[in-house]
Amino acid sequence: MSFLNLKSYRFPIFCVAFFVCLTTALAQETVSQDAAEDALDLKALLAAIRQHDALLKSGEGEVVYTLGVPPFVDPDTEIITGTIAFNKEKTRFHTEKGPFHFQEQTTLLIPTGMWEITRNRKGESRYYFKPERYFSRERKLINPFHDVDPRRWITLRHKNLATYLESKNFQITGREGFKNSLCYVLEAKDGDRSEKIWIAPDQGFRYLKHETQSSRPVDALDSDVPMEAPTIIRTTISYQQYGKIWFPKTVFNKYAWLNFKPEDPVISGQRLEVKNFKINHDIPLDTFAVDIPDDINARIKVEGIDQELSKQEFLKRFGATKHGQR
Repeated sequence: MSFLNLKSYRFPIFCVAFFVCLTTALAQETVSQDAAEDALDLKALLAAIRQHDALLKSGEGEVVYTLGVPPFVDPDTEIITGTIAFNKEKTRFHTEKGPFHFQEQTTLLIPTGMWEITRNRKGESRYYFKPERYFSRERKLINPFHDVDPRRWITLRHKNLATYLESKNFQITGREGFKNSLCYVLEAKDGDRSEKIWIAPDQGFRYLKHETQSSRPVDALDSDVPMEAPTIIRTTISYQQYGKIWFPKTVFNKYAWLNFKPEDPVISGQRLEVKNFKINHDIPLDTFAVDIPDDINARIKVEGIDQELSKQEFLKRFGATKHGQR
């Protein structure tokens, strides 16, 4: 090739090289912009979740909670039916006597502690009070019937949904349809543990499905060789709309082996049905009061105190109004 011909090719070669450099630079800029937009989208999503969570002030209605192995036909299946009422500070759960509860029981959670009132077959009531200082910081005043409380299912690991997603560094991985809703799909990984969650903007930014995959040791009865096998915990929720608020209607939770024991993969399951619920209505203050009679035989067991107290002794030590007693 002559020197003249080589010179004639310089300009086209320069143009091609310039175009490649420009395209690479623009691509890098686009990737940076997309990353910024993803971060902004996640931030906006978390803000929307918090905004809708704040709309829920109070609620009252009936619940049916089932614990066992789906399809819940085993004799060991436990069913709890009851009523629950709550506001921002207090929760009351009451269950009647039934096949799984030989005593009628009321649990009352207030800022200063927890009351449990049981009534035996003779109609006699027993009172138990656990002051707030005996609750751990992580599970402070968590309802002992927490899986029965529908609010438990709009949180994760005892944290508000947005807080949990932030703390576990969830990232938006795309959009996906689920139960006729176009959901944001978020994922997070921590070692061999992975989580995935589907959040529906058209249902108050509630999550419709949550999956956790991790490994657990296999029982010696199921394997001669010590090993771990993958498991999955899957929760799916349907909601009822109350104005701007979406509240759980049916919850189904299943814990199962993943690609192990195909003939019997399910380990356990839970189902919660929420019925005749009212949201953000005025709940009478008496709902959260403990009515202890002046009867001399009425005794109160207090956590941390060996001797049972009479009503008068309890009032002297703890007061009345702030402990929900009347």
